[in-house]
Amino acid sequence: MSEEVKKELNKDATEYIPTKKRIPEKLEFNLEAKEYKPKQVVEYVEGDDEDEDDEVKEKMDMIAKDMVEEEVMEEMGKDDSEDEDKWYPNYKDCNCCKGFVYKCKGEICADLGQCYCKMKDDCDKEVEEKNEK
Repeated sequence: MSEEVKKELNKDATEYIPTKKRIPEKLEFNLEAKEYKPKQVVEYVEGDDEDEDDEVKEKMDMIAKDMVEEEVMEEMGKDDSEDEDKWYPNYKDCNCCKGFVYKCKGEICADLGQCYCKMKDDCDKEVEEKNEK
């Protein structure tokens, strides 16, 4: 009868140190070996999987785009609500907004997101800055 040998792991060991029996003294390479050539070559065949992958990528892109748009709109919404109630004394004489440049009810102003008078001043400032440079 052969005696059964039990092997246990050393749980207190800090690192693995192989025994000398497992490490050869000198490695020998077969320098005269022929090049390995597989017996069977597997070729990739395009199929329906590629279409499914494209659909998944498109859906993921759409989800990511929606998430980014939501974040941008939230940020814009926060800024607009803070600025919306502000009164700008520089524009108090404007017939359109009476100084509340972000609450303007004019048709064009609503499309711009602010009163035309403020938009015009902002554009004029940009032109002046470019001319100074």
